[in-house]
Amino acid sequence: MNKQPLQAREEQQPRRWCYACRRPRVTCLCASITRLATRSRFVLLTHPLEYRRVRIGTGRITHLSLPNSEVHVGVDFSKHKRINEVINDCRTESYLLYPVRARLNLSRGEYMPQPQRPPVFFLIDSTWTCAKKVLRRSGNVRALPRVGFDLVAESDFAIKRQPDRACLATIEAAHRCLMALAAHGHESLEAEDGRRLLAPFLRIMEIQQDYPGAPLDAVNAR
Repeated sequence: MNKQPLQAREEQQPRRWCYACRRPRVTCLCASITRLATRSRFVLLTHPLEYRRVRIGTGRITHLSLPNSEVHVGVDFSKHKRINEVINDCRTESYLLYPVRARLNLSRGEYMPQPQRPPVFFLIDSTWTCAKKVLRRSGNVRALPRVGFDLVAESDFAIKRQPDRACLATIEAAHRCLMALAAHGHESLEAEDGRRLLAPFLRIMEIQQDYPGAPLDAVNAR
């Protein structure tokens, strides 16, 4: 008979993971995720450090929430076959969604899409420092016309300090982009759709509140 305490036996059991959202099953986010169909396509460029170290990266949640999206991991995308295919596709229009030196402001209606050429928005999924490295090495992405939006509120990513008030979590940037497009009739989305998109992100904040002061990696391991 095994006389080992139940709690000790449970702690020794392999931790179960959700392979969709890549979180422990006890804090799985899949029930909070709603898949939203969009005309716009999002290409997420994820830095390797973000991909390996952050199990709860919001880029992953963004991809799961937006079927019209794809994720690529790397630093130098200048010779990346798929990225260059997307950029050079004459059937679409590619833009870099980036807060610095944006040429077109989505909130002010400066972006005017062509009906036959849906937009593709490249979004760098990484820390601010790593995002700069990706741009330095990826001349093809850096050369894309930049779009941005009015910063009506700072990031709600309470568990991670942002270096600048213009910095947002990946899913927040996608959300504000889509809502700005919808406000000018370029996306068929309602405010409720926007709330659904942010639901898993807000769920992350709720989970963190259960472990105040705990590092993000420690919360993910529970």
